[in-house]
Order: sequence, then structure tokens, then C-alpha cells
Amino acid sequence: MRRLLTVLPLPLLLLLPEPALAHPHVLADVHAVVEFKDGKIVSLFMGWKFDPVFSASLVADFDRNKNNRLDPDEMKDLEREAFRDTKPQAHFTYARIGSEPIVWPDATDFRVVAVKDSLMYAFRLPLPRPVDPRREAFSFTTYEETFYIDMDFPTDSAVTLNGEGSTGCKAVIAPDHGNTIFGGAVTPKRATVTCG
Repeated sequence: MRRLLTVLPLPLLLLLPEPALAHPHVLADVHAVVEFKDGKIVSLFMGWKFDPVFSASLVADFDRNKNNRLDPDEMKDLEREAFRDTKPQAHFTYARIGSEPIVWPDATDFRVVAVKDSLMYAFRLPLPRPVDPRREAFSFTTYEETFYIDMDFPTDSAVTLNGEGSTGCKAVIAPDHGNTIFGGAVTPKRATVTCG
């Protein structure tokens, strides 16, 4: 597509739909641990690993003492000034119990972790009530609607299960065709927990 765009005259470029001209500015690999207790799902522990360029910009913006790392007070600033802004969008994590959308209580246990040349937000999303996946369907997807951030489960094993009662259950990741974003140009993936 990029090659095509370089040879089209400007008037034709203006006729292209917006998704053909747009691209994400931030890339985030999403990993999740579905946490069980007493046989029920009680929370998601999320990890958003950002691309190196965005990670460097976070350090530049929040490393107030210029020691090339984020100290605990700087991480608190980042949480307050950047991460908390994702709450009105469900922390970009849209889950369902059956067909009912989950309204998350507040995220907890936020921290920033260095992973090679990238930064990762790590945080927990407690469910409003425990869910028995043997009796109720549970699934979640993660995306940012404007596609400014491209959030994706990078592999089929990006979602794992842990805790008492998770044995015999698994997470299946597949395209969520009923939930396209960005004018239908992007199809997020949905993780569905099944127990056999």
C-alpha cells in the first residue's frame, strides 16, 4: 500500500478512505494472565509491552531526574498522568460475561517494567464478581478505538491461566469479526476462556 501511495497523484490520495492513509503511532504487544481463585476467574493481570520508540518517549517525558530510568516517584507520575487516562475506555480491555459487558472496578498493582529496549505497563483488572467459566462464558479483547495505538496479542500463547481451578481450562485467541474498529479496517483479537 505504501508503494501505491507514493505513485498516486495528490487529488487521488484525497479520495482514499481515512483508514487507508492512517497508521498506528504506538505499537503494544498485549499479554494477559487470567487469574483464578477457588475455581473461578477473579482478575486479569495485563501487560502492555510498548515499541522501543514510544518507550523511549515515556522515559524522556517522565524521567524528571534524568538518570535514564523511571524511579518509583516517576512511575507514580506516569500512572497518574498517562495510564489513568485509559480508565474511561475500560483500560482498552473489553470483557464480557456471557453477552454482558464488564464494567471494571479500578485497575490495581500498576507498575512499569523494563523489557530489553522497551517498557511494559503491568496492572491487574479485578472482575466485579468471580466468574465460573464452566458455567458462564468469559472473553475479552483489547484495542484502542482510534488505532493510534495498535494493541495485539502477538501469539496464540499471549494469554495464560493461573491459579486454583485453572487446570483443564484454556484461552483461545481468534479474530473478533463481530467487533471491527477504525471503519472496519481493523479486526481485534478476542481471548475466550473454555474449560473441558
